[in-house]
Amino acid sequence: MLYQVNGLKDIHTVLTNERKLGGAVEAESIRLRSGEEFRNIVVTHMDMAGSIIYSVSFVTEEGKRYIIHVNDISLISQPTHKHIKSVNNAFYKQFKTDEKIKYLSKLCQLNEGGFTAPVLKEVMAIVEDIGTEAAKQHVDMDLVSDTKVVKMEKRVS
Repeated sequence: MLYQVNGLKDIHTVLTNERKLGGAVEAESIRLRSGEEFRNIVVTHMDMAGSIIYSVSFVTEEGKRYIIHVNDISLISQPTHKHIKSVNNAFYKQFKTDEKIKYLSKLCQLNEGGFTAPVLKEVMAIVEDIGTEAAKQHVDMDLVSDTKVVKMEKRVS
């Protein structure tokens, strides 16, 4: 767990900065005005008009995707920003891990000769997010750990 989320604006901030922050926002449960309740939902998107949030999209443990108007939400319990490896929603965890591994593989393939410091930082953030075990299955971690970091030199004009 990275931290507790305090409101819809915080959730939106995590979602819009996903590449930099990593992880996902998972709530213990969400109850709708209709009485339906879903456990271990992961918030995937929020629609806004200006600074007003009007709908929330989420994925259930069964893989069903919902887009709900904020007026139809009765309660969101324990929303938390978590690393992907710590998410309880197995469907979303597998989906997001696969997506990040695909990106990580391409990133490592493109930088095989040597990593710049920013690329290495991004690779390490992805590995921390999905877990080293998941990363080891698809990417040669020796390539990352034993790599020579290429320093970008400033050219004098």
